[in-house]
Amino acid sequence: MDEVRATSAWVASRSSHVTVDSSGIEKVVSKIESIPKVEWDFEGIHYFDNGPLTVQYLFVLDALNFCFWPVTFLQCI
Repeated sequence: MDEVRATSAWVASRSSHVTVDSSGIEKVVSKIESIPKVEWDFEGIHYFDNGPLTVQYLFVLDALNFCFWPVTFLQCI
C-alpha cells in the first residue's frame, strides 16, 4: 500500500490540471459502511479465477488498452 501512496504522490506533485480534495475523500470514506462484493459478468469472454490471477489479467488488459494510444496523445497528459 505504501508503494501506491508513493507513486500517487509522485503523480500528484507533477499534476497541473488535477487536484485531490482530501476533505472530499474523507467525507466519502466516512459514508462507506462496507465494500460491496461485485459480481463480474464475464460471460466467458474474460479470464476469471476469483483470485489474484484475475487481478493480473485486468492489469495486462488495461496495459494493452493504453499501449495503442498515439504517443502524441500520451505526451499531452
